[in-house]
Order: sequence, then C-alpha cells, then structure tokens
Amino acid sequence: MITPTKSLFLDSFTPLKNANYRTYLLGQCVSLMGTFMQQMALQWFVWAITQDTRWVGIVGAVTFAPAFFLMPFTGAIADRVDRRKLLITTQIVEMGLALALAFLIFAGMHVVWPILIFALILGVVAAFNFPTQGAFIGDLSGMGEIRKSMMLYALAIEIGRFIGPALAGFVVARYNIATAFLLNGLSFIAVIISLLLVRAQQIRRPPSGNLLQNFGEALKYIRQQPRIADLLICGLSITLFVFSSLQLSAPIADIVLHGGPQLVGYMLAASGAGALVSVLFIAPQVQRVARAGLALSVALLWSGLWLVLTSFFTWWPLTLLGIFFYSINIPVVLAGVSALIQQMAPTDMRARLLSVSAMLSTGAQPLGALLVGWLGNALGPLIAIRINGLLMTIIALALLFFHREFRNWVVVRATPAH
Repeated sequence: MITPTKSLFLDSFTPLKNANYRTYLLGQCVSLMGTFMQQMALQWFVWAITQDTRWVGIVGAVTFAPAFFLMPFTGAIADRVDRRKLLITTQIVEMGLALALAFLIFAGMHVVWPILIFALILGVVAAFNFPTQGAFIGDLSGMGEIRKSMMLYALAIEIGRFIGPALAGFVVARYNIATAFLLNGLSFIAVIISLLLVRAQQIRRPPSGNLLQNFGEALKYIRQQPRIADLLICGLSITLFVFSSLQLSAPIADIVLHGGPQLVGYMLAASGAGALVSVLFIAPQVQRVARAGLALSVALLWSGLWLVLTSFFTWWPLTLLGIFFYSINIPVVLAGVSALIQQMAPTDMRARLLSVSAMLSTGAQPLGALLVGWLGNALGPLIAIRINGLLMTIIALALLFFHREFRNWVVVRATPAH
C-alpha cells in the first residue's frame, strides 16, 4: 500500500519517465560532480598561493562578471538558435579549459594571473550556458512538468555539490590539485554524450529585431509582471549572501578551524548535503504550497538566521552543521524561481527571462565575492558571514511584512502535457 507521503515523494520523479530528460540528467549528474570538484580545488589553490581572502573574492568576481554584461544578448541568442547544439559547444569549451588548467598546474604553475584568465573565459561560457540550459530543460520536459523537472535538475546539482567537494578534498590531499581539474575535464564526456543522444521540442523565435531589442522586450514584460520582479529578488538574495559566504570556506578552514583542503571539501560537501536533503524531502512539499511568495520568503529567513548563527561557530562539527542548515533552501529558492519564471513566460521568451534572472544573479556574485573578500580581510571571515546573514534576514522580513501582494500570491499549477 502506497501512503500519501510516499505517493507525494514518488510523484516528484515523474519527469524521469521521459527518456530524453532522463538521459540528459544522468549526464549532468556525472559532469556536475566534476564541476564542484574543480570549484573546491580552485578555491584552495588560490588561497594556498596568495593567503589572502581578497584574491579568493577577486577570482570569484572575475568568474561571474562577464555573464552580467553578456546576459542581455545570450538569452536572446538561446531563444533563436538550436539550444542543444549550443550546449554541446559550451561543454566542449569548459572541458578544454579544465584540461588546460590541469596541464599548467602539473607543469608547476604557482602564480594567480593565469587563474584570472581561466575564470574570465569560464564566465563568458557561463553567460551562454545558464539561460540555454534552463530553457533546454523546459524543451525536454514541457511546461506541465517544469517545476518538478527543475527540482530534479537541482537534485543533480546538489548530488554534485555533496560528492564533488568531498572527493576533491581527498584527491587534493592524497594526490594534487591538478588531478582534480583533470577529473573535471574528463567528466564533461558524459554530458556531451547525453546531449548527442537526446532530442528536444524547442519552439525557436524567428530572428526579428536585434539582440538588445529582444532583451528589452523581456524587461518590458517583467515590468508588467511584478511577481517576476519579486522572484528575482529572492534568487538574488541566495546568490548574493549564501554563495559568497561559501567562498570563504578555505580561509575559515585554515585560519579559524585549523584544517586543510580535506576540511574545505567537507564544508562545501555539507552545503551540498543540506541542499540534497532539501530537494528530496523539503522542496516537494514547498512546491505544493499555493502561496509561493510566502514559502520563498520564509526560506530566505531560515537561511539568513543560520548564516548569523554559523558565524559564531569555531568548532568544525558545528560549522558543518551550520553550513548544512543555511544551505537547505538553496534549491527551494533557485529551482523554484527558475520554474515559476518559465511558467509565467511566453513560449518564445523563456530563455530571455531566464537571462535576466541570471544577469542579476551573476551581477550580484562578483559584488558579493568582492565585498566578502574585503570584509573577510579587514574584519575576519566569520564577521563577513555574519553581515551577510543579517542583510539576508532583513530582506526576508521586508518581504514577509511589507510586501503583502507577494506574500499572498497564489500560483496556478500548470497541467502536464500528454
């Protein structure tokens, strides 16, 4: 006998009945583990050669800054071209970057400027990747399943964020940093093969008007849809405060907790574990809350309060616990925002609206990375995280108590296509 709770849990996985979506998600699971291995290894490498939180912040900023300037164009491009072929191209470029950096580190590179070039190119690729990938998932699953499909994609991300950093910590401690980059490069083979195999139902926008005009149409649509603007604020809060706090994992592990690269891996894995638990058990419940604005605001408040609490911990088990709890709502907010925006978007504007979301998020990430890097250097990394938590808590309370329309917003569920 299937209980209501078990039925609800199983219902979250119905997009996996779609063979194309299932194949793509499997390839992503493998590739994302490599991606998060690389993120941990990169953070530790920069910290090891500079011993300066400002450089950690600068590298983070350079990684995300290009996307802010390119997003007005990449979303419009993704609405016009074959998204599957565009994703194959971006994955090949990312694979080449990882393998090139592995070679340089194997050869004895011990300076930071090649890392900045690597981060810059990676940021340019990400500008194409984010809106294209989000819309491509909609092409594979259809709008009736988009919220569950985005949450399952978030599950793949969190599996990668849980396993990847822990594996990277082991690889870096046991072997070397270059091996982590090499393994990431090889992991792209899985997602490239999956993209070659799948077929998607994409409605392409005819090439009318220039790309900037197309982006302007998306901004005009957002002005007419205040709930989309509210959703963008929610996504912005996670990227600005939670992700920038995670960028201080290496200095906290070294200075505060007196650990090494393996502890950094455990810290980032704790974040992935919290988000993974959320995708499996919390997000499916949140998706069924009709008042989406209320649910997202409470999720932000939870993460903000846990950021503040974690900033007082100086014993590594408590730090891991705090990271676990403030990361729980990463997929609840980000996957929820992405899915709701696509549900509200016209069919030929989904990638462009996602590009606006990504533009704001990626614009916030370099700002957050720089600020947290400078605050960490001036006041200490724990104080920097405390400030992030206080600001996030204030935003969440403002949404809850002063934004009644968003708090009471009821989402009309789409009907799955048959």
